[in-house]
Amino acid sequence: MRNTQNIIIKDLSINRIVVRIDGESLIPLKKLVLKDSITNTVLDLHSVKWEGSAFHLSFNLMSLNHEHPIESGDWYLIGIDKNNKNHECYPVEELIKGMKERTFNISNKYNAYFDKSQKNYYYAESKIDEDNQSFFLKIEYAVPSQPLTFMQKRKKAYKKHMHNLSVWGFVKTFNFFKKFNKPNGNRLLFTSSSRSEIGGNQLYVYNRMKERGVDQQFKIDFSYKANIKDRRGLLNKFSFTRKLAMANIIICDDYQPELYHVEYADGVEIIQLWHACGAFKTVGLERMGKPGAPAFDTNVHKCYTAMTVSSPLAAAHYAEAFGIDESKIVSLGVPRTDIFFDEEYKKEIIPKVKAAFPQIENADEVIMYAPTFRGINARYAYFPMDMIDFDGFGEYLEKHNSVMLIKMHPFVREPLPIPEKYKDRIIDASSYREINNMLFVTDLLITDYSSVIYEFSLFNKPMLFYAFDRMKYEADRGFYEPYAKMVPGKIVRTSEDLIASLEARDFEYEKVAPFVKKNFSYTDGKSTDRIIDQLILKNK
Repeated sequence: MRNTQNIIIKDLSINRIVVRIDGESLIPLKKLVLKDSITNTVLDLHSVKWEGSAFHLSFNLMSLNHEHPIESGDWYLIGIDKNNKNHECYPVEELIKGMKERTFNISNKYNAYFDKSQKNYYYAESKIDEDNQSFFLKIEYAVPSQPLTFMQKRKKAYKKHMHNLSVWGFVKTFNFFKKFNKPNGNRLLFTSSSRSEIGGNQLYVYNRMKERGVDQQFKIDFSYKANIKDRRGLLNKFSFTRKLAMANIIICDDYQPELYHVEYADGVEIIQLWHACGAFKTVGLERMGKPGAPAFDTNVHKCYTAMTVSSPLAAAHYAEAFGIDESKIVSLGVPRTDIFFDEEYKKEIIPKVKAAFPQIENADEVIMYAPTFRGINARYAYFPMDMIDFDGFGEYLEKHNSVMLIKMHPFVREPLPIPEKYKDRIIDASSYREINNMLFVTDLLITDYSSVIYEFSLFNKPMLFYAFDRMKYEADRGFYEPYAKMVPGKIVRTSEDLIASLEARDFEYEKVAPFVKKNFSYTDGKSTDRIIDQLILKNK
């Protein structure tokens, strides 16, 4: 639920390394804390003096974090009430104006900049969340690397040596077996370093090859490991290297580090069946200047002879992101979307989904809420549950005999605090594996920045975009195009506006058809056949 302005900041200053904040709370509070929106870490603020509803707060930047400096992050000042609900703090207009004035690394009342060296600095800036005008403290702390001990240096050197030795051995073994690669041969390899067995787009291609009898024209090999960080056993690694070196066609579906270390025999085709639809959030070289950007001269993704995407727009996106020629990227479609046009599959899967969620059988409408996670990665992933108005949703669903399936991102482990009285209306569907199957029973999708919008758009049904932190997310993560221009539905920022749009049936549904036209070259359910015919069989 959108926080109301219950806590007002009337004055704020940073004097050397001490932050002082004066304000007033319109509600009783248990405590004030700093909460990092990136890692979800909470630091208690103990130095608070109260005079009725007014408070005077001070804390030391260098010691608040258990007598260590506050770490890098976006630290929001949060009040916690007796019901353990979070309330953000809102500066008065005069403070907002002062905070927004750029100082370009000159310390002033609102900011402090301390530089010891190019690699050791500490910046603290008072910021305003552009989504809701709440206050946060942006910390950038470059921690100097500690000198390594003799044993640490040896251990680090040993790990680097073993890694280099492993890559050297992999390349040598590959080059040996490459000599046996037959030009114009028929060896085909399905491989991934992100799944334990064939799945996704690869599975659709392989199954369709078998249905058509095309698989009989090839000697087909498979090589998988569940996770990029997992290590292959010695025999598995030897087998993978031999298969990779002798394959005439290699079919992958994601980033796969091993593919980028070697040079392939002449005529070898490497087909990337990229797992995502469309061109949404920035990736690869598009993130230049942001966390997660690759090196300028990276070899990653450069070996592909063909990459399949859903549209020319997506082709331009990935050509930029991967630094490869756009001619290699072909908009033949996404194999896993073919099921959306398959009437037999539809008849088969809908009863199975209804059996998994029996509450939807007699509902007049099924709404799915599928937001993405917040945080920098899987380790720090979370979702701000207090932004879900369970009571507001519950009342709407009961009034309209509807059901809501909430599908949290797999990275989010926190259980949904669904009120007991609405558990027949609001269902936690996070553990249901295949979100694409859920789309068959969904009448309305509510999301924020999830790429599920591409798949759902093919059903030609309405969507709502509950983007309560849009400005921050856009600044941190980035989109290929401006968010408002890109999404196929109405954008709302508060839970109140979301419920109002539901009541008014105001979804800006007219945006869906142009979105599909823009992001899909084909909507015929034949993407898999096109890929087999044009890239594997070479029937241009």
